[in-house]
Amino acid sequence: MRTIFEDTEINAELEESKAGGNKYLLLALWCVAICFLMGTWGVYRWATNKPAPEPPPPPVSLQDLKQVGAAFSAFNGFVREGKWTDAEAMLSTAARQRLATEAKTISESLLGKSKDLKLIQTDPTPSVDRSDPNVFKQDFVYLFTDQAGTKTSNEIISLSLTIENGKIVINGWGEDKPQDKKPEDTKADNKKA
Repeated sequence: MRTIFEDTEINAELEESKAGGNKYLLLALWCVAICFLMGTWGVYRWATNKPAPEPPPPPVSLQDLKQVGAAFSAFNGFVREGKWTDAEAMLSTAARQRLATEAKTISESLLGKSKDLKLIQTDPTPSVDRSDPNVFKQDFVYLFTDQAGTKTSNEIISLSLTIENGKIVINGWGEDKPQDKKPEDTKADNKKA
């Protein structure tokens, strides 16, 4: 005599044999679960071992003294080492036009009569001019020596920075001398007075 449980088992076996693929279903599900766990573990390890992304650089500003100091330091370092092409790359368009107008190299224009001496030190002074918010101007003491190292001299040179094309660049140096008036202009000024 057969029980109802035996009948259901026999019916289930018959249905499995008819379907054909059902006998590997449990094995396939276990393989999928193991692959999912291994993939999750791999993604977790990759995410924890990956270095954090670097924060974006701060916006270029003349108010940030670190950026201003870095620009002055880089330019003065290039001048001390005699890397004039690197120093010229830090110039603004107005400064390059000034060099073209004067028909001088940057060393001749910046150092003037001391261009033949060896620059050994550039020190900032506390003299800072912030009257124009778009320009940061500071004086530097340039210490020169002759080739033998017996004679030293110093000169105070004023450098100014501005922002151009998203970068801090050297905008000018030395004292900004007003244009000399022509004799005709002075005569016209005297007649008005």
